[in-house]
Amino acid sequence: MTTLRALAVLAVTLAMSQPSQGQVAQPRPSGGAALETIAIRPPSVYAIFGAGSNIVVHVGEDGVILVDTGSAAMADQVLAEVRKISTAPIRLIINTSADADHIGGNERIAREGARLDPRSVEPGAEALAHENVLNRVSAPTGQQSTFPVGSWPTDTYISRIKSMYLNDEGIQVIHHPAAHSDGDSVVFFRRADVVVTGDIMDLRTFPVIDATLGGSVQGELDALNALLELAIPAMPLIYKEGRTRVIPGHGRVSDQAEIVEYRDMVTVIRDRIQSMKNKGMTLDQVKAANPTQGYRNRYGADTGAWTTDMFVTAVYNQLTPSRTF
Repeated sequence: MTTLRALAVLAVTLAMSQPSQGQVAQPRPSGGAALETIAIRPPSVYAIFGAGSNIVVHVGEDGVILVDTGSAAMADQVLAEVRKISTAPIRLIINTSADADHIGGNERIAREGARLDPRSVEPGAEALAHENVLNRVSAPTGQQSTFPVGSWPTDTYISRIKSMYLNDEGIQVIHHPAAHSDGDSVVFFRRADVVVTGDIMDLRTFPVIDATLGGSVQGELDALNALLELAIPAMPLIYKEGRTRVIPGHGRVSDQAEIVEYRDMVTVIRDRIQSMKNKGMTLDQVKAANPTQGYRNRYGADTGAWTTDMFVTAVYNQLTPSRTF
């Protein structure tokens, strides 16, 4: 049984390492920052990499749908890449969070689009996000927002799931409270079988859990487990291409197996820190004990916007010591 399992894992690894149908890279644009566009499920779903966050493009008879828009500085390059895919009007932007590298391009890109309802007198494409995203990017009374009004969502939802049907595609926008933040949305293209995770999954680093924005380690794990319920693995015919394509907020195109690996990593580290805290260890003692051992080389960082120390601190501060008998 062990041999069969090992062979299965090897087959999946080899399949994922080979160029596959629907994942052929398009030529990189000349000049400026290099963006890369990959066909995920042609002719309808593509992904653009290198603009801040990963951007997903869905095209069809109703127009272009974008999931996130990258940073403001990359908006013109993103528009150029979208136009290589389709010249149809950009109708809808779905934002997975309030992070600047996810909504920064909204203002510029939405300006080039048009409303879904042809009777609307409002210019530009619509931008949809969870209501908490609007709460984050707009400023309380008397304060100044750091985001231009044109980048704010024009439509919000407050239910757990916002469903729609566009481009002959069932689309579900699913809210995951208290994961990376309190406004995280996952976008599921049902016919194409593509899941866009936002920063619930960031394959470059340990998950960014910002308690000041409503994030939590338990909410992160709940969201990852929910993603596993959406994603279908390449089973039982592991040598074939069929599987759910998973587009993380940052990092490479993934699948169900990588969600499992990412979820297990967070679980193991959470449990290690919980065990240490149960023994009365301080935060400094926990950091010295290196609870991220085995994962630090792959996901960790000593400098930058999100370091290993920051991740350990975030997890430690959210756990309550418990007694075992």
